Amino acid sequence: MSTFRDRNVIDLTCIEENKYVLIILDDMQWEFLDRQMHAKMLNEKFSDYWAYITSGQAEQARPGLRPVVRFLAQYSYSRYCLDFFERIKAFVKENGDPCDVEWTHDEKDGPFDDGFSDDYVFDKTKIFPRLKKNWAKDPLNEVSLLAPYAESPDWPDDMVMQRVLDKFILLYVQDLGRGFTYVRYPMLPEGFTVEQLNDAAFENIVRDIHYQICEMKVPGLYGVACGGDFEAESLVLGGIWGQQAERLGDDLIICAPTKDMIIFTKAGDKKLVKKLIKAAEEIFIRNRKESPFLLYTQDVFRYTREDDKISIDPKLWIRP
Repeated sequence: MSTFRDRNVIDLTCIEENKYVLIILDDMQWEFLDRQMHAKMLNEKFSDYWAYITSGQAEQARPGLRPVVRFLAQYSYSRYCLDFFERIKAFVKENGDPCDVEWTHDEKDGPFDDGFSDDYVFDKTKIFPRLKKNWAKDPLNEVSLLAPYAESPDWPDDMVMQRVLDKFILLYVQDLGRGFTYVRYPMLPEGFTVEQLNDAAFENIVRDIHYQICEMKVPGLYGVACGGDFEAESLVLGGIWGQQAERLGDDLIICAPTKDMIIFTKAGDKKLVKKLIKAAEEIFIRNRKESPFLLYTQDVFRYTREDDKISIDPKLWIRP
């Protein structure tokens, strides 16, 4: 039996009174991370049914019966889902009203709580910072969050963001279990400020993310690892760099050629700094071809013990 995943085929049909019912079988859960893809797939399936109806094939198959497109769901509807169905219904009305649109579910698959399950629930204990390079040519007045080598998605214009480190943007994500979603202003609870969001994000990353320092193949060069999700965010965690500077007895030079590869060495050793820049360039060049979405920055950072501060070093640069 086909489902809404299968294009150009009618999943089920039945006759009810004077209706020719064309059923779309939806066996996918409505979850926040997948809802747009879910709606897109349903819309594509509906387009197939729409073509079947408006081409006259439905009338030819069942003359004199009113076509009905019925979405039959296995899992509970969310508010996002119900809004999607209403938009489909409005589209039909605005385009000649050649059929009815219904949505229901099989009672044996219940219980259902249709329309009362929210798609998103804010949880401040699961908020984390997300640091991104601002690739815009004029970073003080424009924002571009992906490298020019990568295909850029349409970023929502209401994401919570702050400018840091001159050329960088600090955003916030919530861990939803199977993935992360960016926090937008409409998602913030009433009265919850950006300052509170920022405080919660850094409290959570210190609590939950455990950074490890790994020595690289080249003696004297070190990397920061934490599982692949928050390496880049170490750039705004001063405690890590203060500890490493104290351990090495020197200021630090730090490179972030990809979002999951942060490498550093002692600032006072010019030979090691050259080796660091060379390693960063090789990583950047390789990922520009193979994984452009991982590219992070060609900037080089310096941590100074005297003022306990990390900043972009204007004299150093990754030059691939």
